[in-house]
Amino acid sequence: MAARKTIALCLEYPLALRGGVSVLVETLVEGLAPHFDLVVVSPDSPEELTASPAAALLKKHLPWDPTRPSRARAALLAGQIAAAGVDLAHFHLGGNYGWGNRFPGQSPISHLRRHGVPVVSSVHLVVHPLDGYCGPQKPLWFKLALLPLAWAGKMQTLGHERREIAVSQHDCGKLRRWYWPLRGRYEQIYHSRLRQATQPAPDGPREKAILNVGHLAMRKGQQILAAAFAQIAPRHPDWKLWLVGPVVEEGCAAEIRAIAEAAGISDRVLLPGGRNDAYDWMSRAGIYVQPSLAEALGLALQEAMFRGCPAIGARAGGIPELIDHGRTGHLVAAGSVAELAQSLETYIQSPALRDQFSRAGARSMIDKGMTYEQMLARHVQLYQRVLGLPPITVTP
Repeated sequence: MAARKTIALCLEYPLALRGGVSVLVETLVEGLAPHFDLVVVSPDSPEELTASPAAALLKKHLPWDPTRPSRARAALLAGQIAAAGVDLAHFHLGGNYGWGNRFPGQSPISHLRRHGVPVVSSVHLVVHPLDGYCGPQKPLWFKLALLPLAWAGKMQTLGHERREIAVSQHDCGKLRRWYWPLRGRYEQIYHSRLRQATQPAPDGPREKAILNVGHLAMRKGQQILAAAFAQIAPRHPDWKLWLVGPVVEEGCAAEIRAIAEAAGISDRVLLPGGRNDAYDWMSRAGIYVQPSLAEALGLALQEAMFRGCPAIGARAGGIPELIDHGRTGHLVAAGSVAELAQSLETYIQSPALRDQFSRAGARSMIDKGMTYEQMLARHVQLYQRVLGLPPITVTP
């Protein structure tokens, strides 16, 4: 029997953060463990890692501090990955310029080739070619001046990879246009934690509550949802707004509280913070809203629709790949308080429409191939191609 290959899953965020990238890596660990030995590279402390359900499935953990990128540290990590016996490294980038690839030589990816370790990566968010390689507060002239250097760093990293995965067709199209000389390196794989065999029936009572799940941050648009709810709340006094997730930007939470206080609905706008029972909230809520200004795909929206929660989403990123407007939900212009308020009003006034979208939306996730089983199979097939392995039978 051939020796098991070792895969390194490398992320810039702790698994303990419980954000989209973290939970997807945990999900991949669970599915890949029967087929490969696994190493995780992450900023987790030993105590944090022990609390992760992935810990018991790992061969090794390599700690990494992403806050101090440099050529020397990138080369050091590449050597550590190779010394751990890794056959393939899969880097997960929170944004387009993640893992130090905004400057040539500062990404471990560009140093792994000399160790003979092939690399693939996943980009979990694509916004704009000027986004992510310097502070958002920098003036446009400064960003434009640095763009050639950032583009060169990204191209160098891409040139050392076998494949870079985009998590939506929207993002894949953008990346192929921006980095056209190496556009053949890109492929698209939908990420998902949805187990096809365990899809719950959308039937059952739901509360008069509008839900969003995710980190509270301006990019996620919860302040827009709060403003839209404030417009319709006087006409629907029995409805509430639930914004479930940890506060990442205090300014966003402060704006939401100010909107609620000004409208006299503070007691109807709930901010319970980070929770481990998000699926329960999705199964109880009457409407789910993804009001993001930028979104690679929208995992929480995907999961809410799978659980039969009638959904509204902004026309941003990959969200229109989840919602077919008028058939499985409503799409509104990103950032439009007025359009979102109108859609909320329509949903609230029509239980029949909510029921229609509940059933159609739940079925559509499977029809679109947005399931854990499909995601796992696509990743295993990619690793198989890169490593030259015979076909692997995936048993999730």
